[in-house]
Amino acid sequence: MRFRLFAALAALTLTTGFASAQPKDAGPTVEVRLRSVNDLVDKFEYVAGLAGKDDAVKQVRELIKVLSADGKGIEGIDPKQPIGAYVTLAKDVENSPIVVMIPIADKDQFINALKARLDVDAKKADDGTYAVPLQLPQGAKFDLRVRFANGYLYASPKAQDLDVKALITPKVFFAQDDGAVASLKVHIDRIPADLKTFVMGQLELGINTERKKNADTESAAEKRFKNLVFDALLAGFKGLTDDGKELSVKLFADAKTDEISAEVALTAKSGSATAKNFAALGSKTSVPAGIVASANPVARANVKITITDGMKKEYAAAIDDLLADVLKKAPADQEQLVKQLIDAVGPTLKAGELDIAASLTGPNAKGHYGVMAAFTVAEGKKIEQLVKDVSVFAGGAADFTFDSAKVGDFNLHKIDVKQNSDALEKLFGTSIVWLAVSDKCIAISIEADGATIKKALAAKAIKVSVASFDVSVAKLIPMMQPDLKPDELKALLKDAFGEGSPAGKDTIGVSVEGGDKLSIKFKVKGKALRAFAGLDLLKGK
Repeated sequence: MRFRLFAALAALTLTTGFASAQPKDAGPTVEVRLRSVNDLVDKFEYVAGLAGKDDAVKQVRELIKVLSADGKGIEGIDPKQPIGAYVTLAKDVENSPIVVMIPIADKDQFINALKARLDVDAKKADDGTYAVPLQLPQGAKFDLRVRFANGYLYASPKAQDLDVKALITPKVFFAQDDGAVASLKVHIDRIPADLKTFVMGQLELGINTERKKNADTESAAEKRFKNLVFDALLAGFKGLTDDGKELSVKLFADAKTDEISAEVALTAKSGSATAKNFAALGSKTSVPAGIVASANPVARANVKITITDGMKKEYAAAIDDLLADVLKKAPADQEQLVKQLIDAVGPTLKAGELDIAASLTGPNAKGHYGVMAAFTVAEGKKIEQLVKDVSVFAGGAADFTFDSAKVGDFNLHKIDVKQNSDALEKLFGTSIVWLAVSDKCIAISIEADGATIKKALAAKAIKVSVASFDVSVAKLIPMMQPDLKPDELKALLKDAFGEGSPAGKDTIGVSVEGGDKLSIKFKVKGKALRAFAGLDLLKGK
C-alpha cells in the first residue's frame, strides 16, 4: 500500500498521467526557487559555522574565486541572481514542459566552460536553441536543449518548450521574495481533473487492499472501526484534491535572527469545506495547556484534535462495538473489572477528542526537575472511582492518600511511590505523584508538596496549535548528559550562547497550525545547534 500511496501522491504533485489540458494561461503547476549562488554560500557559511565546519566554507569560496577569475561570473553563471525551475502539467506526460532557469553573466564564457571543463560541445540550432549532448549514468545519451534569454539560460528536454514567447521572465517568476533559501510550490488547483481522478483511484485501490488484510481473523467490530478509519482517509484525500489550492515547502536560514526554519503549508479554495476546516483548527483552546503552562520550561507539548461533526455518530457507534468486543472476550474472573474499566474510560473514548498537554520544568538549584501533564476526559469521576477501587491491588508499590485537598472542581489525591522510587528521587527530588480529577479534566504532577499543581488547577483555557512541541536545549543537556562535570557544562553553554542567560536563544520547536492555511512549522535557534555540536566534541574526548 505504501508504494501505491507515495506513487500516487508523487504523480499528483510532480507529473501527470491520463490528464486533461490545463486552462489557458493558468501558469506553472510546480515551481522551484533557489537563492543566488552568493546567497547560498552565505547561508552555507552560517549553517556550517554552527557545526564547526568553517573549513568547508573556505574551500567553497576558494573554488568560486578560481572559477570567477576572469570577471565573467562563475564560468559564465551570474552568482548574484536566483535560480528556478517550473513544470506545467499538460494532457500528455511527454508534452508537459519542464524548464530550468539559470542566471547567466556571460553566454560565451558558459559555453566555453562546458567544453573546457566537461568536454561538452553545445551546438546552436536553427531555432536559436542550443543542443547540449549529455550522457546518463546508465549510458543513455540525449540532447538537453537550452536557450539564452532575459539574462538567463532556460533548459528543457524539448526545444518546443523553450519558445521565447512562452518563457516566464525572471521579473515575473522571482517577483515575490519571501526570504526562503529554497522553496517548492505546487498549485493543486492547476492539476488537471483527470489526473486527480487517476490519483484518487490509485489511493482507493491501495486502501481497499488494506481493508481486505486479516479480514478472516477480525471481528465485525474491528472491521467496522477499520473501515471508518479508511473512509476518513479517503474523504480527506478527496477534500484535498477537490478543495486544495496550493502546497508550499519553504526553507529559511537567517543569521541575523540566528534561526533555521522550515514550513510546509497547505491552502484551500476560499469558502470550501476544507478551508472552513482549516479555519476551525486555528481557533482551538485548551484547558490542559493552560494548566501546564509555565515560564521558560525545559520542554512542553500539546495535541488537540477532534473528530469532525459528520463522523461523531458513526465513530461513537464503532467504539461501542469495540468495547463490547473487549468485554465479551474478557476472562470470567475479570469480567466485572473489565466492565468497570469500560464504563470509566468509554465516555472519553467515544467523545472523539484528544486534548492533552505536558511540560517539564527546572532544573532547580539542586538539579531537580518538575513535570506536569493534563488531559480532558468525559465523566472523570468514574475514572477517579476506578483508580480508588484498583488501588487496593498496589500492595507495597505505592501508598495512596485520597481526597487530600479540594481545588475548585478538582479532587486532589496523593500517591507516594515506593517501588523504583530512587529513579524518581534522582530526577525530581521526590517520589510523590499528585493526581487531580474533575469530571472534565485530569492533571498529574510529580512534586513534594503539591503546591505547583494546586496553583495550576485554577488556570483557564488558552489558545493552542493543533499540535506543538518546544524544548530548551540549555536546560535539556544536563538531563541528557547527567555525567557532565559542572565546569564542562558551564564551558559548553558559554561557548554556545555566550555570557548571560541562554533563554530564548536555545529553543527548538515544531508545530501544526490551522487558520487561513494548514501548516507544519519547524524552528531551531542556531546556537542550539552549536550547543549540540559542542556536546558531540565533549563526548568524543
